[in-house]
Amino acid sequence: MARAQTPPILAGIQSARTYAEQTTALRSVKNEVVGHIQKQHRWVAHGILEPIVEILLSARSPSKLNGKNTRGHAVAPRPLLEEEQVRLQAIQLLASFANGGAAFLTPLHGAGALRALLENLCPVDNHPRVVLATLKALRSFADAASFVLPTNQVQSTLLADEIFAEQHLESLSSILASPGPPTSIASTSLVNAAAGLIAALCREERHQILIANAGILDALATRLASFVVARGEVVPGAHVVAENEGIAEAMPAPAPAGLSLAVTLDAICAVVADSRLRACMLLYSPSILAVFPNLDFTPPAKDTRAAWDALEAVGLGSSRPPQLGAIDFLLPAVPGQPKGGPPQISPFPPLGSTRDYSSSRLGTSRSGTNLSSWDSSRLAPTSAGGETGGSEDPEVPLIPWLMRLAADRRGAESLSGADVLTSLYKAGFAGRYREAALGSLAVPLLTHLLNDSDRPAGCPPAAVSAWVDDATATRWERTERVLTVLARLIADSEVLQKSAFQCGAVETVCKLLKEAYEPIKSHDGGFKLWSPSPAKEADILEALPSAQHGQLPLNRHRVRLRECALKALASLVSFKNEYRKQVCDQDAVPYIVESLAEFPAKPGGSTGQRSAAAKALLKGSDSSGEPPAGSGFGRNTAGVLIAACHTIKLLARSVSIVRTTLQDAGVTEPLVELLKHHDIEVQIAATGAICNLVVDFSPMRERYTELGIMRILCRHAHSMNADLRLNALWALKHYVHGLRLEMKRACLDELQSGWLVQLICDDTEDDALFSKSRQEQHPGTSTSWTGDDMDEDVEMDHVDEDEDEEEGGSGKHWTGTSTPSSSLLRGPGAASPRVSHERSRTGRLRRAEVKLAALRDAELNPQRKARSDDLAIQEQGLNFIRNLITTSNSGSNGAGGAGSDYPQDTAEMIDYLFSALGQDRLFEILASKLRHKVLHPFNRRLSPSSLTLEQGQQTQHQQAPSRVLYPQAKVIEAVICILVHIAASVPRHRQLVIAQTDLLRLLGRQFASRDKEVRVSLCHLISNLTWRDDGADTQASERRAEELRRLGLMGRLESLQQDDADLDVRERAKGAVWQMKQGGAAGAIGH
Repeated sequence: MARAQTPPILAGIQSARTYAEQTTALRSVKNEVVGHIQKQHRWVAHGILEPIVEILLSARSPSKLNGKNTRGHAVAPRPLLEEEQVRLQAIQLLASFANGGAAFLTPLHGAGALRALLENLCPVDNHPRVVLATLKALRSFADAASFVLPTNQVQSTLLADEIFAEQHLESLSSILASPGPPTSIASTSLVNAAAGLIAALCREERHQILIANAGILDALATRLASFVVARGEVVPGAHVVAENEGIAEAMPAPAPAGLSLAVTLDAICAVVADSRLRACMLLYSPSILAVFPNLDFTPPAKDTRAAWDALEAVGLGSSRPPQLGAIDFLLPAVPGQPKGGPPQISPFPPLGSTRDYSSSRLGTSRSGTNLSSWDSSRLAPTSAGGETGGSEDPEVPLIPWLMRLAADRRGAESLSGADVLTSLYKAGFAGRYREAALGSLAVPLLTHLLNDSDRPAGCPPAAVSAWVDDATATRWERTERVLTVLARLIADSEVLQKSAFQCGAVETVCKLLKEAYEPIKSHDGGFKLWSPSPAKEADILEALPSAQHGQLPLNRHRVRLRECALKALASLVSFKNEYRKQVCDQDAVPYIVESLAEFPAKPGGSTGQRSAAAKALLKGSDSSGEPPAGSGFGRNTAGVLIAACHTIKLLARSVSIVRTTLQDAGVTEPLVELLKHHDIEVQIAATGAICNLVVDFSPMRERYTELGIMRILCRHAHSMNADLRLNALWALKHYVHGLRLEMKRACLDELQSGWLVQLICDDTEDDALFSKSRQEQHPGTSTSWTGDDMDEDVEMDHVDEDEDEEEGGSGKHWTGTSTPSSSLLRGPGAASPRVSHERSRTGRLRRAEVKLAALRDAELNPQRKARSDDLAIQEQGLNFIRNLITTSNSGSNGAGGAGSDYPQDTAEMIDYLFSALGQDRLFEILASKLRHKVLHPFNRRLSPSSLTLEQGQQTQHQQAPSRVLYPQAKVIEAVICILVHIAASVPRHRQLVIAQTDLLRLLGRQFASRDKEVRVSLCHLISNLTWRDDGADTQASERRAEELRRLGLMGRLESLQQDDADLDVRERAKGAVWQMKQGGAAGAIGH
């Protein structure tokens, strides 16, 4: 293929000798290609990108710095220099190509455009107009990357990795944290553009941590506080409190008119996400503390409290905050849950004055709700205790402020405020008393936005095109976001789920899911554009890297709509069978099941039809993994597959749905295919969904067995991924319950008894983390030492669990000019300014530091994650053994069901377990779970000398503080339940348990456990140990009861019978005590 002749303009660019010539040539190209996709393709074919990038990198004064000092700020506005004019034209030209869509990202990236753009981001070294053009160009790159195919190397993550590098984060922080309010349009646009770029690209946890570390979250919090000041909603008396606490300098100036509150909130939400630590950083940012102090408020009019007092009088005041602050009086009084029966009154008592909430700013309200007009003498500092009356800080008034912002239902600010509010609520910083208000204000807002997102009447469906109009794109994006926010908000709250259900959310979400599966008409070359001479240019354009087009906007929206709708459905059905039944009644299950297929077909078809269609689509798909033209349903991403698995898992909590709807919908084969998916996150989700579908009452278990589910799950249980191991063990635990003995033996053999022992005994994740840490700190040391001597079971005093929190919080206070949360995140070695106790009289700042340090350790400390993973896996491994030796005496259920010879089958399975694991070894494993354990020390660097073993003794390990693991309630319960089932077998097995004196002594300590299930399980164990099968077992039963008395268990059991606070425990203990006194006259109990 011959290359097209070089255009004169390109030759002029390459031969230009002066800045003016370069500027003129670049402007000519820009004017030609802006908004003209065909010409953009043509210019890329001619090789225009490399010269543009070269000019952008070279048009710079040698005296300019390259981002080494970005904490300063640009001087007063000045005219552009000649080299800056050249760079501005080059940046705008690159942005024009990026606006052409995903097709241009590969050639732009190959030419080095991203690196060249980032060289112009520093606000110190570059003119504001150049920086603004750079931010806009980067945003064009980000928007285009959202449409790329999965096989494209230029993904959004790649852009985020480049843009959120350390030196560029300093530039973004400098833009957002410029001193004083931005007064020019250019400065305001810079802040909006920087915040918008963060909101568009910040999705990964590692990027969120980097951004928070760079101080950007604090800068965004300051911008948010400036809006509070501009709206006249600063808590009265805040200036006095700020002065007393030494943070008066953190009180921001009012936000200028051009600054966007919605964009600022979007950026905050992107950074905070689901992190408790970053949510705490936002709430305890100095500017937020300055404008929102915790102060009790006495309203000027007595009738202001009338609504709350009326609700209290009729038992509906549970939603009332413990202290009513000034912001709380701007919200309507919402009735909470009734304490008794349903009251025979109106839900909203018609008491008190009605306020006008129509004003966008309190300062213009005529109802007397302007906070600045209230007398600060009516305020008093709140007590340190929160709703519990303990040492917890009271709720930060930012929470009710965001609730009011969301309730206004005005434009994008309302949805953005609800999004940030959801993050703070999920992080636990909103009191439980806020649920009623959220259910009455936020949830109806979201469902209202969903209903408004429907296609307007008379509006034709979106065309299959490479472009959509702004109104349609905005409506699509809003629908996706509302579904996501609703899913996050109601996920763990029955109150909010009830509110969403009553607002018709189930019907609306199911309708949107069905719309997401409307077939898209087949199209051939939807991106092909008209050309006056197609034959002449075809050979050039088709050979370009830009010929690899991205997703069509409609296809992308449909796929994202499926994912978001599935997440919302999963959150709606997590608690109530009534809601699950409603989803089934809406005929949404076929669409959920079809979402389990990577290449979906028409929902509602038979299993055979779907399988044949999937094979045809997979065969016809190209190397990019995209379905062939004419498939009509696109390709489900990993996010859709994971969301569908989660929805199936929650629907399967209903026995009737498992036995009917899911069975009829053909959910079996799609899930088995996902268990083999190349994406491990999809495997984890599919394994979690299987858990509720292989139980003994499921009619699908036989089919799963035929498809080899046992082998697949056992293979997953050997995975290096802790989450996959956990879900696989969980599913195996359910699968083996009620199986025939030969299948149980086969399952244990497939899993391998040695591996099961390792999962239960070893701290796999903790050991791996320790080994990795040791290798990083001492690359030359041997890795053969495992620290077994340190991991021996020992008895020692309880270690102060708050040691790290106190250490992290002591002596780290800040003044109004420092950034506390950023210094905390930078690590224990980071220095921060101190403030005297006299300047921090309330102690609020000190408590904030301690809380941030504790959250930092809980969230960023890999040791905690490793320990949590190990404990969860050990618990499920023990529960697997429990169900392995449990034989159902209720008859068979399918081909895999157990028979009815309960005691004999149980005894046979226990004997097989003893032979596979070793009888003494099993009891020793159970005993080890009841003892304290010393783990590897991580808190300080380990020197090679501290890892040396001499004559079997560890030397000098005292250099690092030991970590002690105490017996965990869930693990203890699992251990006891195994013993309960062994004792429910034949008399010789009860004798084996009685012979474990050390084990029984360890169990005796657990009678004082705070966990109810542990105490109930102990009562079951005593009952089973003293049970007698027949007259021949009478003497043995009496000896067992006598041994239990000798160990002191009788007295502890009587203490439970008399003093336990739980009725169930007292009744179980009463039966066990009676049986011990009668010599074993009750029934053996399986638990």
